[in-house]
Amino acid sequence: MKIIHNLLEPSVFKDIQNFIFNSNDFPLYYHSEVGKKSDKSDFMFTHLFYINDKQNSDFMPLIVNPILDKLKPKKLIRVKLNCYTKKEKHIHTAYHTDLEYPHKVALFSLNTCNGYTYFKKSKKKVYSVENNCLLFNGLLEHCSVNQTDENLRINININYE
Repeated sequence: MKIIHNLLEPSVFKDIQNFIFNSNDFPLYYHSEVGKKSDKSDFMFTHLFYINDKQNSDFMPLIVNPILDKLKPKKLIRVKLNCYTKKEKHIHTAYHTDLEYPHKVALFSLNTCNGYTYFKKSKKKVYSVENNCLLFNGLLEHCSVNQTDENLRINININYE
C-alpha cells in the first residue's frame, strides 16, 4: 500500500476538481449499493469512464488522462468516479474486492473529508485527501466509509494491471 501525495500539478488538479464539483454538464448515475450488489447499507453516484477495453465517457481525456499520465498503468481494466453523500454517521459498507482476479487499484481523491477506505486485514483507515492517490493490491478486502463533514466525497477508482 502506498500513498502518492499531490499526484497532479496544482493547476491541473484544480481544473479537474472545479469541473467535477461545479459543472452542470458532468453526469452522475445512482447506484443503490456500494461495493457489492447485495450490500444495501448505503448508496452512491458514479460515472464510468472506461470498461471492457474501451473508453465509455467523453470526459475521460479531461479528467482521467492526467492521472494515467502520472501512473502509467500497463493495462486499464475499469475507471470510474465514485460520489458519496454526507450522512449523519459513518457507514461501513460490505467488504469487497473490486474484481475477483489479481489487479491493482489506484484511488484518487478529489476532495478532503473524513470519509475513508478501510482495509479488513490490516484494520487501516486511509482518509480522502484531495490530490492524493492511494495505490494497493486489488485483492485486499476493503470497504468504503462515507463522510459526515462534507456534502460529497468524490474519488476516481482505477483498476489496472
